[in-house]
Amino acid sequence: MTNGWRHLGRHALVCAAFGLLALPAAADDFYKGKQIKLIVGSGTGGGYDANARLLARYLPDHIPGKPEIVVQNLAGAGSLKAMNYIANAAPKDGLNIGAVQNSIGYEPMMGISGGKENAQFDVLKMNWLGSMTKEVAVTVMMNTAGIKTFHDLQEKEVTTGSSGAATSNTIYARLMNATAGTKFNVIHGYVGQTEVFLAMERGEVQGSAGPFYGTLKSGRAEWLKNGTIIPIVQIALEKHPELPNIPLILDFAKTAEDRQEMELAVASLLMGRPYVVADNVPADRVKILQDSFMAAVRDPALLTEAKKQNLEIDPIDGKRVHDLLAKMYATPQPIIDKVTAIFVPEKK
Repeated sequence: MTNGWRHLGRHALVCAAFGLLALPAAADDFYKGKQIKLIVGSGTGGGYDANARLLARYLPDHIPGKPEIVVQNLAGAGSLKAMNYIANAAPKDGLNIGAVQNSIGYEPMMGISGGKENAQFDVLKMNWLGSMTKEVAVTVMMNTAGIKTFHDLQEKEVTTGSSGAATSNTIYARLMNATAGTKFNVIHGYVGQTEVFLAMERGEVQGSAGPFYGTLKSGRAEWLKNGTIIPIVQIALEKHPELPNIPLILDFAKTAEDRQEMELAVASLLMGRPYVVADNVPADRVKILQDSFMAAVRDPALLTEAKKQNLEIDPIDGKRVHDLLAKMYATPQPIIDKVTAIFVPEKK
């Protein structure tokens, strides 16, 4: 009897081992000869599109079966259109990946771009592959503005330029005015960040409240190098490694509640260029895509190409993206309401 159970146990272990080995093989076989659609929730030519097209060239080499990847742009409402497509219309088979804007996490919470009722997804149930980089926004002032420190921003009114009410140049100026006592006067009407830079050069405005540091490096690197602009504060949860001596906005919160508002308002920047697949995609395929994504963004060939394009790569994995979103959604409702009033003032 004992020997029988012993033989039966060995047989079960062998079967279990072969069963476990078969699971990844099944997923590997799935992607062979397939085509993955990479849906970019932004227009062509911008940073999100550039990152997605770079990823699309290297990701197939890291997915078992090396499927073809086709990039499609589905712009609209800050990636809301693309996210709704991935979550509801696209087949949940692991063959549709969304490259969405980092602010998409706020949509079900605040309705920044299209109203909460139009966000037909639960960000905590979606499967996040990771993000290609983190974003850090930086308030910069022309060296002729007489502003050298954050304290100066709290003492003097300054004019800054912006392309719209929902852009980083506006919402972060509002955030600092509301929580840190700054005196930004934001001038709207510029087409984009390039036009804001030109307005700074012409003397129409004194600075820019919230451009991304990567945009500054690619668009006005000479200004940073020769001191034409002065970085005053970093708008992020973590400092950019190239700006160790520039303070974070969190350092200037007047109260614990103000700090909570700041943390929620800038939290999405940590998932600067996120990639996602729908809920209910088979778990083994999700795991393959998550692992392959992280392998691709660490690929030396991708990193070399990114450097040539002035694209920053500083990845985080899917678990960290999910954990960041979970922390955002655990914020007390009164804090969410206050940040919503800053982001979407017409919905106070």
